[in-house]
Amino acid sequence: MAVQRGVGGIIASVVGIVIIVLAVVAVVNIMSGSPPAKDLIYKSIDLRSASDPVDKADLISTIDDLVAQAESDEIKDQWDRMMQCLSTSCPDEAYLDMVLVTVATFEEDVPESALLINIIATSKYWGDAEHLLDFSKAMSMANEQLQIVENRKAEKLWEDIVECNNACPEKNDLYFELIKAIVQ
Repeated sequence: MAVQRGVGGIIASVVGIVIIVLAVVAVVNIMSGSPPAKDLIYKSIDLRSASDPVDKADLISTIDDLVAQAESDEIKDQWDRMMQCLSTSCPDEAYLDMVLVTVATFEEDVPESALLINIIATSKYWGDAEHLLDFSKAMSMANEQLQIVENRKAEKLWEDIVECNNACPEKNDLYFELIKAIVQ
């Protein structure tokens, strides 16, 4: 009888250890979560339009935490570049670059990464004679990809961008709205 109790105790101990290990693995998976790509994109765009000093400070702090969580030298480098202009006013290109670097870094985690890259390339190269071919390819691919996505809001924003023809004052606002509509 003593041998049977010993075997039962060992089996109970092994089962207990297995349960604890599985619980630890589950907690680590929950805590690590998904990469901060979407949050980083949204917060970067929100920072662009933040006018209240407290809101701006909160967004900068949050983005800094997300950059650290991203564990990417490329994202950190872009964030460091933005930190140099945030005390005054960063150009829209800095925010587009932050989105671009984030999308490129987390390409596998952002389902529409190719579309976003093409939209940003369109924005950057529109009207730039030296990059006419890059612009044309990016715009053509973005147009095709937007038709596949079946996102009416994104399609409407794209139509507004095309109609604007890089000349309307709200062109950058349209790009950032489009990016948010796609990332959602």
